[in-house]
Amino acid sequence: MNRNIQQVYKDIKSIKIQGATNVALAVGKALKRYSKELNVQKRSEFIKNISNAGKYLLSARATEPMADNVVEFILFQMKKNKSASVKELKKIVQESVDYFLDLVHKNNQKIIRNGEKLIRFGDKVFTHCHSSTVIKVLQAAKRNKKRFEVFQTETRPLYQGHKTAKDLVKAGIKDTLVIDSAAPYLISKISGNKFQIDKLIIGCDAISRDGSCVNKVGSFSLALTAFLNKVPVYIATQALKINEDAKNLKAIKIEQRSAREVWKKAPKNLKIFNPAFDKIPKELIRGYICEFGIIKPEVMIKRIKENYGWLW
Repeated sequence: MNRNIQQVYKDIKSIKIQGATNVALAVGKALKRYSKELNVQKRSEFIKNISNAGKYLLSARATEPMADNVVEFILFQMKKNKSASVKELKKIVQESVDYFLDLVHKNNQKIIRNGEKLIRFGDKVFTHCHSSTVIKVLQAAKRNKKRFEVFQTETRPLYQGHKTAKDLVKAGIKDTLVIDSAAPYLISKISGNKFQIDKLIIGCDAISRDGSCVNKVGSFSLALTAFLNKVPVYIATQALKINEDAKNLKAIKIEQRSAREVWKKAPKNLKIFNPAFDKIPKELIRGYICEFGIIKPEVMIKRIKENYGWLW
């Protein structure tokens, strides 16, 4: 396998590259570079090599449908141009990746505008893990002189919440880091008047066709607590994270991470359960903050079919 492809695979696997959008962009850029360097003569061989490289990169993380959709878009564009030469296919790959990257950028700008409108003066917003999209929404609200504060998890065992904290503090946003096990209590009304969380805004890694989603482990307990306490739950995400093969959450595979992430020198014969993600049923979600606006979960699949026909 190409050296650059191998390095991107390692960076995704080790979570040096993290976040669904960042993983997807890295996969697209890697395939773009690989297509330039690929030295084959036959059209079928070129497509096969790109397809294999795409599958290899996707195997680094099990729950990243947006990256899968990048690869699918590239292959779709190549295969529909049935008479294209290898030289022309290389151009198609470049243009496909550039189009997708530009689409992601434009979508992000729409999501930031849509999400910023949800932040009200005096809001207490709770978030989880590290979502570059959520961070940008909060930064936009800060630039618009809105006074609000954020509470966010540390996100064990890899502490991605530390990155969120650094980003928010750097932006001048009032932020409180909360240990994971205290988060549901803080969101609940039982914690009293000191906190009174107004809304939960988190990202996601995958969306199923019924409007449910998958996000960093811990999201389910936060969303459930918020729902039971009438705190609205919003998912800030690109609709391009749809897993078009998953009719519901049961069909989405959850990545299991190494036990050593949790306890490097654990006692022998101790089993450690370390899922990277968990699932949020659509019933718990007030709305998706996406490129189509702020929409209900049950509307998501219709909008995706209308706008991204190549996925089907």
